[in-house]
Amino acid sequence: MRYRKGSIKLNQSRDLPLLRQILRSEFATHAQLFDFMRLNYCERSRKSFDWRLRRLVRHGFVLQREMPACGGQPVYSVGRSGALLLQGLGEYYLLGCERGNRNSVEPSVLHAIELNEIHLSVLRSGLLVRWIPAIEIRSQNELTRFGYAKDYDAIVTVHTDTGEERFALEYERTSKAAKFYRAIAASIAHEARPDCILYLTPNYDLLQFVSTFFVSVKRAVYFGLARDWHERLLDMAVSQHTGTNGLRFRDALGAADFKDRGLRAASLSLPLRFL
Repeated sequence: MRYRKGSIKLNQSRDLPLLRQILRSEFATHAQLFDFMRLNYCERSRKSFDWRLRRLVRHGFVLQREMPACGGQPVYSVGRSGALLLQGLGEYYLLGCERGNRNSVEPSVLHAIELNEIHLSVLRSGLLVRWIPAIEIRSQNELTRFGYAKDYDAIVTVHTDTGEERFALEYERTSKAAKFYRAIAASIAHEARPDCILYLTPNYDLLQFVSTFFVSVKRAVYFGLARDWHERLLDMAVSQHTGTNGLRFRDALGAADFKDRGLRAASLSLPLRFL
């Protein structure tokens, strides 16, 4: 079959997985996208990947921008045509297509790129079973009666020595106003699932600030540093809030009953300040 000049036929095994990853990441660098495709066995050749991405940009399925804060490397987001196509194929998409066209999106871009690195770290390790992205969580929260207490950055399922464990992930790149954290703490106090929530921050001062709002929450909410995640993953040190001792995140996930365990993990000897 011949195709009209200037048209494009999308490949089911390579073009569509790449489009889906861009949609789910919201924003991603060129290098991150190649890593996602390679690690998910959708692409092996960098040359082929480069051609594929250029082609999607040229036909408007993907938007490309240069971000000074990202070292000048190209950053990609889904275009209107790509979003509408994926909607018809069953992908979750509640954000307006104009999100990627706003003039000032730098904070969202940086958050998404650093969250991608958190995702890639666990994907490279072979521990990842499933990563449910924020865009799918928002859809479930807004359109169904079976949503979560908040729009988490991801719901992550990992392999452990005792089986598969699931937790909600929040990457707190910058601080919010105190009233927002109070509202979040109140909402997740009634969260029925998942059992465990992990907050990652880029520095200890932000970790200490955020964790103070969750002292009275009777839920398993843990706090740790993003750099420790990259270095140790499930063996990273976490604490429940300021003033408690640390434990390995692996041990937190393996606890039999998070709702009633309180601060029993405080007896472990890992230090609170993760330096």
